[in-house]
Amino acid sequence: MAFRTLLLVCCTAFAAARTEDPPRQKEPLELAVIVHPKNPVTKVTLAELRAYLKIEREYWPDRKRCDVYLPQSTTDEYDVLLQKIYRMSHKKLQKYWVRRLFSGEISAKPSYVPSAKAAGEQVAKGEGAISVVAAKDVPKGVNVLLIDGKKPGEEGYPLVAVPGKAEQEP
Repeated sequence: MAFRTLLLVCCTAFAAARTEDPPRQKEPLELAVIVHPKNPVTKVTLAELRAYLKIEREYWPDRKRCDVYLPQSTTDEYDVLLQKIYRMSHKKLQKYWVRRLFSGEISAKPSYVPSAKAAGEQVAKGEGAISVVAAKDVPKGVNVLLIDGKKPGEEGYPLVAVPGKAEQEP
């Protein structure tokens, strides 16, 4: 009797699991790079953007300090940054910041902002600020940089990826 009950429970659970919808595939997410309206830079190459966001280039051409504001690590925007800019996992990126900080290469890690609105507020406050938001969520009062001569929405724009595809930890 116990065997039949166990078999019935297992078959029911298996049938229920088989009728669930498969997980939805995420859509590609396009990012926009935002800067203060007074920033003289209007376009950068992907390599230059990578240098700014990795704090390898700490100053804008007008000699203002480049202050980097990244999306929270739990967001799809951050995941796309890991894929397209940093080309490493979250864990490796954290080690990268710690190594550069303690070696004296940088004076501070980037700050994190909880939303596109918060990113816009930080960028609007600081003439040297740079941040990345979903292209659909660009806040008012900021400029969007062209990347490799392209703006979000144009064919060949480089900051587009499917979230969840960043390098996973072994």
